Amino acid sequence: MTEKAQELYDVEEFWKFKMRVGLVKDAVRVPRTKKLIKLIVNFGDEERVVVAGIGDQYAPEDLKGKKMIFVTNLKPKQIAGIESQAMLVVAEDETTGKVYLITLDEKVPIGVKVW
Repeated sequence: MTEKAQELYDVEEFWKFKMRVGLVKDAVRVPRTKKLIKLIVNFGDEERVVVAGIGDQYAPEDLKGKKMIFVTNLKPKQIAGIESQAMLVVAEDETTGKVYLITLDEKVPIGVKVW
């Protein structure tokens, strides 16, 4: 899609989303699913459960110990019977469907705001 064909938004729409750095403390496959991985994510002041649909491209052990970006102010959503309390931000090649993890430098503190 060309830039001209994309729907444009006011920057105020972007600021509605709260994104923070989280550290994946644990990751396990969700039973009876092909793509779902349950993450336990440390945001410094709290831990949250996040269900990510990237299990067809990444193993749980690929995620443990990684600092990544999460959207933390979405309404919780039930996914395969698990309440997901945030959303993992990834990059995706729309042509191939390949998903890329966006990991952060060790120096970036857990819980800091992303903008």
